[in-house]
Amino acid sequence: MFKDHVKLAIKNLQHRMSRSLLTLLGIAIGIMAIISLMALGEGMQQAVTGELSSLSDVIVVSTGGGFFSSFGSGGTPSEYFTDRDIATVERTQGVRDVSTQLSASAFAEYNGKKTLISLTGMDVMVMTLQYSNQRLESGDLLTENDQNQIMIGYGIAHDTFEADVSIGERITINGKKFFVSGIFAKQGMSGFSSDSLVLMNSRDFKKLTGQSNISIIYLRVNDVNEVEPIAARIQDAINQNHGRKDFARATTMTSILETVQSIIGILQLVLVAIASIALVVASIGIMNTMLTSVMERTREIGIMKAIGATNQNIMSIFIIEGMLVSSIGGIVGIVLGIFGSQGLTVILNNFMMMGGSSNLAPVITLISVVLAVTVSLIVGVLSSLYPAWKAARMSPIEAVRYE
Repeated sequence: MFKDHVKLAIKNLQHRMSRSLLTLLGIAIGIMAIISLMALGEGMQQAVTGELSSLSDVIVVSTGGGFFSSFGSGGTPSEYFTDRDIATVERTQGVRDVSTQLSASAFAEYNGKKTLISLTGMDVMVMTLQYSNQRLESGDLLTENDQNQIMIGYGIAHDTFEADVSIGERITINGKKFFVSGIFAKQGMSGFSSDSLVLMNSRDFKKLTGQSNISIIYLRVNDVNEVEPIAARIQDAINQNHGRKDFARATTMTSILETVQSIIGILQLVLVAIASIALVVASIGIMNTMLTSVMERTREIGIMKAIGATNQNIMSIFIIEGMLVSSIGGIVGIVLGIFGSQGLTVILNNFMMMGGSSNLAPVITLISVVLAVTVSLIVGVLSSLYPAWKAARMSPIEAVRYE
């Protein structure tokens, strides 16, 4: 009996091919949007996890607002760590390596224009750690042997002076000339932006400024399992040095990873919820199609009931029709979603500065595929219930007389 119902449902869909294809397309678009966004979100999760997991033994100690207010920005902090703070970190049990980031204000001159800039100095190892995955407009990162060379942000290169700065050009900083070896691509994101950055190694920074203004301390620990307790001890010790509870904040890469993953997860849910609107519209389309089909086949329904078809038989036929449309639409949507996620990834990598050695790649998971198929089937069943019920409750005599 079920096999006969399926054959009849397929025949009815073929008889109304154009309408069925349009209804199927609505489901496919909704599933495509969900698959694409889930693949993109999963890809972002894995990219972030891959980048930060290798740094699970790293602790970043910063002043004031902490990591997110200092890391990667071109601003100059108002407070700095002291030699006593560095000594406190170095003698903390479990700490392996300690490096610092230096900050100061300086006057830069290029093409006759002089302006005040924020200068950043750091060890080449830390520089590589922090900026190796950031996209460069041109040039390369500094190396250990480079002297009197700097890297600058997009804003410094194109917006600060009256003429654009190119690789190999010289910028005068506090009366001393530095060659530009690299220019960062445009970021435009507060907190992590390098657009106003002027970066040099610690050796050149100290020679130029005569200062050791330590704004950030980077350290590695011997045991990854002890990273959180060590971060807490260092934060408390430095705050005690300054007699304040909020002077310093020690942030672990694990906590940063959890925070970023949480943000990405929320963003993914919001995007999928928005994409689900297309499924709601598609479900209304299925219901409308099925109701129209019920009206067109009123006489046919009456004849089937007159020769012995039960209400359950009639409902089954229409529900199977809805499930066929939605399931085929779901499968088509999954295929389109795979290509759609690839397209979105290309756009993000090209226009949102997510390039470099860790290009974002979409990840299609079995869970997302199963979810898509399940959702499409549920939509098909729910959208067909009312039309099927309406068809089943028809009086066979009135239905046969219907013209």
